[in-house]
Amino acid sequence: MKDSHTKKILHFVALAGGVAALSVANPLLPRQLLREYMRAKKFEKNKFMQDLKRLQKRELIDIHEAADGTIRLRLKAGGKEAVLKYNLETMTLARPKRWDGTWRLVMFDIPSHKNTARDALRRKLKELDFYQLQKSVFLSPFPCEKEIDALGVFWGVRDHIILMYVSRFEGEEKLKRVFGIE
Repeated sequence: MKDSHTKKILHFVALAGGVAALSVANPLLPRQLLREYMRAKKFEKNKFMQDLKRLQKRELIDIHEAADGTIRLRLKAGGKEAVLKYNLETMTLARPKRWDGTWRLVMFDIPSHKNTARDALRRKLKELDFYQLQKSVFLSPFPCEKEIDALGVFWGVRDHIILMYVSRFEGEEKLKRVFGIE
């Protein structure tokens, strides 16, 4: 499987630090690498900026815009950890020792022209042991915000996913037994 878009951005920012040192020897190197990145991603500026803002909100990177319009990105400690953390093939949900009493309800309405992404997301949620309530409605008692972000960004459907927090619902006793929580 390919890496998530967020992970690729974090890798790009991490590599930028090494590239800065190499650019002393070849001043055109950063521009060449950025051009290759944009070509490989079929670069969409708005989507890229949304992803950067999301990373900044999660305190994984710092974004500083200079007066001349240039943007400086700095990978924070949490971003370095996240670069290593998200591998879709080995992704799992952490199971805390004590349940916090909150259910995570994941719902999505992904357009039909993104059938592949919708089916892949559905498969991955099942693989992560979410309980399927309806075709596009899944439930988990475990924290999953970062994983949902990573999956949504990877398949380009994050804007079509809603994550809700639910404290109680009819029939939850059965699901507590299914998940082995009390």
